[in-house]
Amino acid sequence: MKRLFLLLSVISICLAGEAQEDVHFSQFFNASPILNPATSGIFHGNLRFNSHYRQQWGSISSQPYTTMAASLDLPVLTDVTGHDMFAIGVYGIKDDAGISQTSTTNVGLNVNFGKAFDPSETHFFSLGMKVNYGQKALSYDGQWGSQWNWQLATPDFDVTVPGEYAGEASATYVAVGAGFNWFYTNHDNIRANLGSAINNINGPSVNYLNRDYSLARSLYFHGDIEIHSHADNFAVIPRTIIFTQGRQRYFVLGTAFDFVFKEAGLHTGITKEMTMEFGAYFRWKDAFIFQTQFNWAGMGVGLSYDVNISKLNGASRNLGGFEAFLSYKLGYKRGLKDGHSNDRFDSIH
Repeated sequence: MKRLFLLLSVISICLAGEAQEDVHFSQFFNASPILNPATSGIFHGNLRFNSHYRQQWGSISSQPYTTMAASLDLPVLTDVTGHDMFAIGVYGIKDDAGISQTSTTNVGLNVNFGKAFDPSETHFFSLGMKVNYGQKALSYDGQWGSQWNWQLATPDFDVTVPGEYAGEASATYVAVGAGFNWFYTNHDNIRANLGSAINNINGPSVNYLNRDYSLARSLYFHGDIEIHSHADNFAVIPRTIIFTQGRQRYFVLGTAFDFVFKEAGLHTGITKEMTMEFGAYFRWKDAFIFQTQFNWAGMGVGLSYDVNISKLNGASRNLGGFEAFLSYKLGYKRGLKDGHSNDRFDSIH
């Protein structure tokens, strides 16, 4: 019954015109270049590489749902008009939905322009655009087809129905999106981000499983603030994100605590920053998320786990999703000798 329940859930998602198309990350704060193009280039360093791996519903399905993603972004021009930045980025996502063998692949390009209107660059505003090429695919392989009978009291395969379709269904589409981000720093102990993004602005039409439907627009609102005590070598970082797409919504709120073992050297860059972060978050009516991340000299390794509390917890036995994150920033806090201008975005990792 658990397997049947999962299959029915996937079928509903595939056939609903307002189904959630966007993947989600529990470590949403590490996926900002994927979620909001206006955050491309908004980091301390010359180049940033992020990678993600997520696995969930292993307690229900013999083949867990998996999501793999990676992004690369960098500032390419600075101070063209004074206190500005032009950045580009690329990303890729591969999402596989367990035994249903439903997969979604996305490849995107981000462009971002940001500018500060005050000489000290306390406030930095940016506007970004993205173009996304996507593909949805489904392999039947005996799980679907003409022998599936919805008329039974408990829908199941009906061997009395002749024939069984085996094959693949796929569809491709091009979607555009846009985003806004506001970055604030007092250049000492407070840094903040507040942003929003919209995907599928053009409402791309997809013919999938012989049905035409338009991808629903998705909206993201996200924010965080870092309050750093240099005397105590400690920082508190509240974070939140709100997502909506069609009838699908989620809201996450939580806080991370950063322990700073070493602060980066300001001038020579010889001393490398080393921090350890622990965070706890709540995804409304869905899961508690526990997260940790180790950072050293521009490299970050993060792990998180979801404890499911939704209506699916009976089948999932309160087990949720495991997520891993790996990041590297080239030119991160290398001191004055580095000479790059992205120190305007100085922060803990």
